[in-house]
Amino acid sequence: MLEVKNLNYSYGNILVVKDVNLYINEGEIVTLIGANGAGKTTTLRTISGLTDASGVKGEIIFNGKNIQKMPGNKITSLGLCQVLEGRHIFSKLTVRENLLVGAYTRKDMDNVKKELEEIYTLFPRLRERMEQLGGTLSGGEQQMLAIGRALLGKPKLLLLDEPSLGLAPLVIREIFEAIVRIRNTGMTIMFVEQNSKIALETADRGYVVQNGQIVMEDTCKNLASNEEVKKAYLGED
Repeated sequence: MLEVKNLNYSYGNILVVKDVNLYINEGEIVTLIGANGAGKTTTLRTISGLTDASGVKGEIIFNGKNIQKMPGNKITSLGLCQVLEGRHIFSKLTVRENLLVGAYTRKDMDNVKKELEEIYTLFPRLRERMEQLGGTLSGGEQQMLAIGRALLGKPKLLLLDEPSLGLAPLVIREIFEAIVRIRNTGMTIMFVEQNSKIALETADRGYVVQNGQIVMEDTCKNLASNEEVKKAYLGED
């Protein structure tokens, strides 16, 4: 579904992403792990068309189409949607209104209504707070809302940037269980995550990013048992 070849991104004279190669098969969950500032988020934003295209070199192939020079809104219309770090919900819109923003470009409103119900089933707290303003929700509820909003855009590939950021452990578990349930509906998912333990428990395959480069890739089972990964990212000696 996605193939990234020799991707480089420069911010001015600073090379932030260096010769990144990765792929995602349909129906997979793939994670990028690494220390803060390793270049994970920039890699994700570059794939989504959210960085300055003039600084991008390499190829980004999505469903057979090179999207490397496309603006973010065009990429989204092809079915690649990103949930940004920090949620970015509309604080003065209700939960329901926030969700419907995700379906802004859709014409099939009967299907939208059905999928809205599916999102309320996935995240029951959003149903309870349907008419509540987005800005009054907890961090975990806002993350659920941001994911639900993205799902209403009917993505083929869902990108998530730091879904656990700033959340309590119980809420983190709830979010990641929902990610697995979303994949079980047929969705393909890639996420960036600093909580390497839960990332490797959730995803099928993983890439380790260091100083803008991929230094390791494997199944998550193998990465979780790798001594170097355990010491550097899982807090195990």
